[in-house]
Amino acid sequence: MLGGFLIDSDHVLDQLWSIRAGAPLTRMAARRQAQSNNESGMRAWFTRYFRRRKLVRLPLVFHSYELLVLLTAMACIWRTPFLIGLTSGYVLHLACDLVRHYHEFRSPFFYLLVYRLFRRFRRDRLIKSEYL
Repeated sequence: MLGGFLIDSDHVLDQLWSIRAGAPLTRMAARRQAQSNNESGMRAWFTRYFRRRKLVRLPLVFHSYELLVLLTAMACIWRTPFLIGLTSGYVLHLACDLVRHYHEFRSPFFYLLVYRLFRRFRRDRLIKSEYL
């Protein structure tokens, strides 16, 4: 379960990077914010950092074949149930992401971290325009 779910923790980095870059809220989040503009305290903080934004960059550090190769090598060397389970969950997560999102990517190399780095993690260079 760790390998299947913790891989998505990198989406927090995507959101924080987008917030820092001044990315606008998604339409639905902007509509909700307009309805509740008089918020203060904890609710205002939550609204600022946890409302969905249009992503500007997609580092997706944990969604990478390079990390998969490293994790697989570690599981083959040490063969602990934890590493084998972690690798299995990781492979399953990447496979499900590929099946669900393959048509959105500009390149089949999307899950190579080096490819995304070369594209400067810019979402508009990685995702087809009709899915932005």
